[in-house]
Order: sequence, then C-alpha cells, then structure tokens
Amino acid sequence: MMRFSVCLLALALGLSGNATGQKVPGVVIDHQPPASRAYIGSPSIVIAPNGDYIASHDLFGPGSTSTVSAVSKIFLSHDRGVSWTKVAEVNDQFWSNLFVLKNHIYLMGTSYEYGRIVIRGSDDNGKTWSDAHFLTEDTGYHTAPVPMVIHDGKIYRAFEFHPKGPWGSFQAFLMWASIDSDLTKPANWTMAERLSFPVGDMGDTWLEGNAVVGRDGSMLDILRVNNASRAAVLKLADHSMKLDRFVNFPGGATKFSIRFDPASKLYWTLSNPALPGEAMAVSSPASVRNTLVLMSSPDLTHWTPREIVLHHPESRVHGFQYVDWQFDGNDIIVASRTAFDDEQGTAHNFHDANYLTFHRVVSFRKKGTVKLMGEAFSSAEVFTDQQMQNWTKATTTDAAKAESGVYPQPLGGYGNHSMGITTRVKTGESEQHRDWVDIFYAVAGEATLVSGGHLENARMTSPGEQKGSGVAGGVSRVLKAGAVAHIDPEIAHQLIVPEGGSFTYFVVKVKRPLLPARNNDK
Repeated sequence: MMRFSVCLLALALGLSGNATGQKVPGVVIDHQPPASRAYIGSPSIVIAPNGDYIASHDLFGPGSTSTVSAVSKIFLSHDRGVSWTKVAEVNDQFWSNLFVLKNHIYLMGTSYEYGRIVIRGSDDNGKTWSDAHFLTEDTGYHTAPVPMVIHDGKIYRAFEFHPKGPWGSFQAFLMWASIDSDLTKPANWTMAERLSFPVGDMGDTWLEGNAVVGRDGSMLDILRVNNASRAAVLKLADHSMKLDRFVNFPGGATKFSIRFDPASKLYWTLSNPALPGEAMAVSSPASVRNTLVLMSSPDLTHWTPREIVLHHPESRVHGFQYVDWQFDGNDIIVASRTAFDDEQGTAHNFHDANYLTFHRVVSFRKKGTVKLMGEAFSSAEVFTDQQMQNWTKATTTDAAKAESGVYPQPLGGYGNHSMGITTRVKTGESEQHRDWVDIFYAVAGEATLVSGGHLENARMTSPGEQKGSGVAGGVSRVLKAGAVAHIDPEIAHQLIVPEGGSFTYFVVKVKRPLLPARNNDK
C-alpha cells in the first residue's frame, strides 16, 4: 500500500475537476472518455522555432483504428502551456515523436501497430503536415515517443522490430541519417543490424529504446527491460548493436526518455518507479505507473532520484506514463499520458489513459534528492473489500475481451510468494509446476479442478514449467465460491470452465525451498 501523500505538483497550472471532486493534475490538453474505448497514447512535446509549444498523441484500443491506419492529433500552445488548441489530425501515424531540425518540425513513428516506419513534416508549427513518407516497405516495427539525438553530423533514433508471433522478442536497432539530407527519403537512412534480447535471468525482452550519446562519444541505445527495474545499454559498433551492460534503473520496467543537459553535464530522465510497499511493485512493476520521478545521472549507470513530480496513492486506475519532455531554459516541460478520474468515473485502467496533460518542472537543476521509499509495513497489509470487488470486476471484464479467455491481476510479490486474482471465461491449458505451490480460493462462478495423473501432450514452456492439452488420469473436484484448493509442486492440474460460464479465484503462489544437495562422500 502506498504511504506517500498525494503529491500532484501542477506548479501553478490549471486543474480540471471531475465527478469525484479530485483534480486532474497539470493542464488538460485533450480528454478521451473511457466509454469511447479509444485511449490516449504516445504523448510527445516539442518547442517550435518561434517558441510555441506543440504536443501530439495517438489513439489506441478497440474503439480506435490503430491496427489499420492510426490517427494522431496535434495541439498548439501560444502561451507556454497555459492553454492548448487542437490544430491538426493525421492518419497513418502511430507511436510517434515530434522533433525539430533546421527549423522544420517532424513527426516520426509507425503507420499503425507494428506497421511501417513513417515520417512527415510541417513548416507552419504543426497546423498542416505533408503526406506520410514511408521509410520501410516491410511491416513489424515498434517504438514510442523517444528522443532523437544529433552526433557527428547525423541524427539518430531507436526502433524495434517485432517478429510474428506472441508479444515479446523485440529486436533492437538504431537508424540514422545525415542532418543535411532529406529525412523523408528512405535512401538517406541507414539501419543497424537488429539485436534480440539475450537468454538469461535479466528479464524477458526489451523495448522502447533511447538513442543516447555516451560519455565516451559512443552511440547507445538504452532500453526498458520488460517488467524489471533495470535498463539495457546497447552500443552501436559500425552497423551492429552490441549488448554493453544492464543497469539498475528505477522505473526501467516502463517507458522512459533520457536526454543530456550541457549546462549541468548530467543525463536526465522522467520515469515510473514502482515504489516499495505498492501492490505489484515486485511481481509486476510495469503495472505500477502512479508515480512520476525526475532522476539524473553522470554516467548512465548510477541514477539519483531528484523529485517526485506526480503521484496518486491508487495505482489500479491512475497513471502518469509514457511522458515525453524537453528542456525549456531552467525548466522541463512534460506531456503525459494520464489515467485519472473524469466526469464519467475512473479511467478504464492505469494503462488505458483518458487524458493528455501538460506539466512543468520548475528549476530542475536545483532539485535536491529524494528516496524512493514507502513506509515500511508495521502491520498487516490489507486489500480492502472495495479494492477486491474492483479487481474482481476488472478481471472479469478483461478476461471476456482476451482471446485466451483469462486475465490474471497480480496483487503483490513478497519474496518466496505472490498473490493475485484471476478470472477465466474459457478452459485453458493444463499445467505442472516444478517449484511452486498453488493455492486457489474460489471467489465467484464455478469450475472443475482436475488434478493428479499426468499432462497430455506435455511441453516445456520455461525452466520448471510445463503445459499440456489436458490431464489424463486425474481426479475432478467442483470449485464454487468459498472452496479452497492446495496444489503441491509436480501435480498436473487444469481448471475446466463450463461453456458460457466464468470462474474468478484468488491465487497464492509459494515457491518451495531448494532441497539441500546430497552428500555422497560417506
């Protein structure tokens, strides 16, 4: 549970009210009602050559066209972020960032989810835009609003390529062009060879990389490591990407942007660390985005938190995420994809944001340091009945939308055990765990637990984990609300959900201790 007080540093900017009486922090640039099922994504911000601020975002979700021809909206402020006006809307533009080069404004990203790389330009502060210029013929590209960096007469940007198949396995690379070239021409861009995430225990994939110039002048790609509080540092060597190191990075489980400040001679970032004590901080830090922190580093390895810029004590439906930002004299200006309460209630969830908001961090170089620590647990951690009802309702809704028919909601990780709520509306595969005890408490609905015997068509999915098409020779037990099941390691099991039914259950997973090695030297 969060112990921080609400620290919504709007910094003298406007606040918008909602049905709950809470105030949306910062200045609202755009709002998308959750009922539209089209959510605000990919915030970007830039300072135009004449000093105006330009911001953009795209739309994602089932109510959008993000999978075929994505839409991005452009907004303009003549008064340093106090007020905003929508000035344009463009098609075939997704996961895109704004940037300025030689008094021209550009928007660069993909044409749709995992589409082609695309760029377009504007010469009138974003009011009108050129046609889309596609820099690739093939599809499968991924990115976010990440920084462009100029080095040795070239402009660099990071992208990833996603092979066909399940989500993950992103291949990272940098691409670059001469600053004197026509950036809309594919022939003027060079791509490095793609690099896949290494097999090991540092995470499962990387994504949303930042092009950064290292202290030694090397070109780096610094990426978020999915669901881990660390970043991966890749180095460009000729036309190849090489893994240089992993570094501890508060907020490294989610998207961040890094820029170098010549005045302070420090690298700066805004990130979403999952603060200690927060539910899911250990088990799923990428699902905790209710805190936005300013950090600095002298070397891209050691990061110092300088200020908690935004925070809300509830993380299920609140988030300040995917922020893009720019230096503005002594300040930093920020565009945030914000999930917050509105007149209709709450955001769909922390991820599916309903606001684009603007924020200013004043005199950022003068900030001190802060510790990213919640108050230590001195009594039992309690998830209230209202929280449990909200999570149960949310997992039921999300399971119905999921192709697999299942939605697990982590609640927390605690060393050798974790807790969560899961809803199933379809029968899934059978499972067998080598190292984990499963404890199920039935909350709602009904399912039949088949356990014992052996997995049918068993296959290894990860070390110690097997799945199959069913359980042969098992024992069947019906689970209804209030029932409890304890499943030891090495026991095959499967939940059978009746056609058209659903089953919600509270899950505790406990890792059994390693048995001591036998001493055969008697």
